Amino acid sequence: MPKFIVLLIIVFFIILSLLAFFNKGAVDLTVWNGVTFENIPVIAVILVSTSIGIFAMLIIIAIRDAKRYVHSWQLQRDQKKELKIQELYAKGLDAFHADRTEEAAELFNRVTESDPSHIGALLRAGDILFEKGEMVKARESYMRAHEIMPGNIEALLSLERVDHDRQKWQEALKHIDSILGIDEGNLKALRMKRDIQEKNAQWEEVVETQNKILKTNLAPEEEQKEQQNLQGYRYESANHYLQSGVLDKAIKKLKSIIKADKDFIVAYLSLAGAYEKEANYKDAEETLRKGYEETSALVFLAWLEDFYITRGEPGKIIDLYQKIIQEQPMDYRLQFFLAKLYYRLEMIDYAFNTVNAIEMTAFDSPDLHTLLACIYVRRSDYESASDEFKKALKIEKAFIIPFCCSHCGYKSRKWSGRCPDCSNWNSLTLDIHEVCNIRKRQSRS
Repeated sequence: MPKFIVLLIIVFFIILSLLAFFNKGAVDLTVWNGVTFENIPVIAVILVSTSIGIFAMLIIIAIRDAKRYVHSWQLQRDQKKELKIQELYAKGLDAFHADRTEEAAELFNRVTESDPSHIGALLRAGDILFEKGEMVKARESYMRAHEIMPGNIEALLSLERVDHDRQKWQEALKHIDSILGIDEGNLKALRMKRDIQEKNAQWEEVVETQNKILKTNLAPEEEQKEQQNLQGYRYESANHYLQSGVLDKAIKKLKSIIKADKDFIVAYLSLAGAYEKEANYKDAEETLRKGYEETSALVFLAWLEDFYITRGEPGKIIDLYQKIIQEQPMDYRLQFFLAKLYYRLEMIDYAFNTVNAIEMTAFDSPDLHTLLACIYVRRSDYESASDEFKKALKIEKAFIIPFCCSHCGYKSRKWSGRCPDCSNWNSLTLDIHEVCNIRKRQSRS
């Protein structure tokens, strides 16, 4: 490099000498109005001009190098600061995951003091405040993160969580809609939206959201479950209209549900109830009978039993029981139902004969013993009644057949279209001979 500079200097002086040899004349140089220098050698003008140019270049180079130095210094300083912040944040995360919340909160606060726009520290600090129950401060921390980066989904989810906990449903839905505006197929956000709408009994909106969930990329098992949920939500929408007295809409929706799923028991029962409210007893009867034909669910027989007795037509349900028993003579549940009906109608001898026709070894139910004991009481055979009551009381089960959930085993004395425990629709059935316990054991095995 020094040799190259020396060479350039030599070349410069050679060129300067040649210019001086060929330019021996003089010129007048005016530098300002009225200021003129006369008889200045041409070579001097060239030399001065060249010197000014070189000096100007040196100044430009010096300024450029100074800027580079300042920039490099600032970059190194920012890198050191960023490294220190990252170390503090990493320590804060370690403390956070180790449940040392006080230490973590202090470290996150130090991070935000050094860098007020550090999203991660703001979110984690908000999480700590949320766990402490300081919802207002937690929301402020999450909001700062959201204002810095409006498209940050984690910040929006955190804001939704706070508003959900405070039961600020509209604000929570607003945050969820913001997430869906960024990612319309966000499955977590869609389910959160559906759950809030369900809490507020917004069934039409729930159905709309559920259809969007089904359009996402679901695993086959999840898709099947969500399809069942869709039918359940459609039923809740129809039931809402039914309870509100808007019978035409309720009937239309219930028919649509049954068309899509012929095994949806609760839809048949609600449809029959809607027809009864319209005093359309013929269609109510046909709906209950069709429900039994399609599903073979005994709950329809219980409903038909009440329906005919209320109408003053108990003979119809007796005929129906007898017809079904002829078709299924080994289904002792049907004979038990018929015996219970006879007892209800105070046809004691018929009830006694029907119970005695049941093979006890095949259907040794505490309900059956209780029924038989009640029959003996009505026949004044108290000794036999006492024996049957003792058999029944060994299991401590009252003579009221409860409903049970075939999915989770929950038992209830009242029928419902949806299990209060596991929230599955269409799962409650009559608990005859502990049928739900048997199904649970089979599903586990």
